[in-house]
Amino acid sequence: MTYAVPGQIRTHLVSSSTIGGADSPFTRTQAVLDMMKGWEIMKAVTLGTEYLRENSEAFLPIEPREDYTAYLARVNRAVFSPFTQRLVRAAAGLILRKPISLVGDPYWTDIFAKDVDGCGSDLDEYARRLLLCSLTYGHCHTLVDFPAPTGARSLAEERELNRRPYWIQIDPENIYGWRLDREVNYGNLVQVRIKEKAVVPDGEFGEKVYDQIRVIEPGQYRIYRQVETKKDLQGGYPYPNAFDATDATSDYELVESGDYSLGQIPLVTAYSGKVDTLTSKPPLLDIAYLNLAHFQRQADLIHSLHIASQPTLVLEGWDDQTKDMAVGVNYAMATQPGNKVYYVEPAASAFEAQANEIRELQMQMATLGISTLSQQKFVAESADARRLDRVDTNSMLSMVSLDLEQALQKSFNLAADYVGIEPPEVKISRDFDIDRLIGQDITALTALFEQGVLGRDEFRQILVQGEILPSAGEKQSTDTETQESESDPSTDQLERFIQALTE
Repeated sequence: MTYAVPGQIRTHLVSSSTIGGADSPFTRTQAVLDMMKGWEIMKAVTLGTEYLRENSEAFLPIEPREDYTAYLARVNRAVFSPFTQRLVRAAAGLILRKPISLVGDPYWTDIFAKDVDGCGSDLDEYARRLLLCSLTYGHCHTLVDFPAPTGARSLAEERELNRRPYWIQIDPENIYGWRLDREVNYGNLVQVRIKEKAVVPDGEFGEKVYDQIRVIEPGQYRIYRQVETKKDLQGGYPYPNAFDATDATSDYELVESGDYSLGQIPLVTAYSGKVDTLTSKPPLLDIAYLNLAHFQRQADLIHSLHIASQPTLVLEGWDDQTKDMAVGVNYAMATQPGNKVYYVEPAASAFEAQANEIRELQMQMATLGISTLSQQKFVAESADARRLDRVDTNSMLSMVSLDLEQALQKSFNLAADYVGIEPPEVKISRDFDIDRLIGQDITALTALFEQGVLGRDEFRQILVQGEILPSAGEKQSTDTETQESESDPSTDQLERFIQALTE
């Protein structure tokens, strides 16, 4: 069976010269154009049913000679099953199922970590958004910014004025291009262009929205804004409104420029499928293609069932000129000798074949790891197979977790450069196995402990692994004395736990 999945996405943007010219800040580089194809597939499976319906001609092709009104009705009956989206969320949940450990100056733990983006998002919330974006598109960025100078001369004055660094999440599709140092420090960013939205008041209550490009270079920045509004791609292309493009005849102007204190570009990238600097491949792209094929086959099945639920009435031996005929529960029909009246409907075997194809696609997605991460099993597996799956999954999750940890650490380092304070140490747990103990397990283990089969240390370790007691690394307070203490918090709790069980 051949599935009509959009493998060739025509972006209309063949080269940089088609987007305002080589000297335009709105020019997308070829590396960005190449990644946009995969991003569009991931966007479709992430946004789900509504987005797929709006762009139906790309993802649910029109059948030859199909009436367009009937096609729209078929599209509106189609429903997308978000396997890929559930997998992304499951992976993020496993990686960040425990709070991020942050050890350092109280400025970071008590102030900054509670609002890292200036919008009230704490560190764990921001990290989750960053991770979801990275798992979806292959990478995601953090821009570390700092308010413009106000005349304050000390850190205390800065705090009084509530001036502090903050993080801005930059989705990869908003990076239009970059340049690397090819001579001195190979691989270092020397320029990056970021697309933004500028909202300008218009009249007493109205507003105008402009596209603008922020060009950042070491120690300085420029902002270019379009004079004319953007034009969306229309007609002839399978993705109307999917890609923004600047009309080659539109003008742009420099609206702002300035300097900042850092000698490097404060852009940090978290990867989940790194290919090269600022380039990646979505790690779940293969599953996304299968998910789209599943959507198409499921749409076909829903359409077939809709037709089958309305069988065709056949009048055999009747004159075509027969009038005043009605069919329904409140009507009776009189026939002439030799005439026949019956319904024709598809055979049930046709629906079973479509259902089997859908189940096969589900099994393929399970084979690629969706069942492992979401803790669902579409197929039976041996213990050895499950063990190998877990090892492979944990390896992938460990790499993504490590890259996220490094990205957060670099973001803190840049923020520390702004305020002149030593950055904190960031740690993300690598414990992805969820084997929580249940009541029956605890009762049995307690009996073994009382009988002397299990020692106190062994009993405590099992309870820690089963997430009944906290581990030694899980600090209950950010207080300095608590952080400096080397005692295991689970020791005292174990005593109370045993006492409660034996009372």
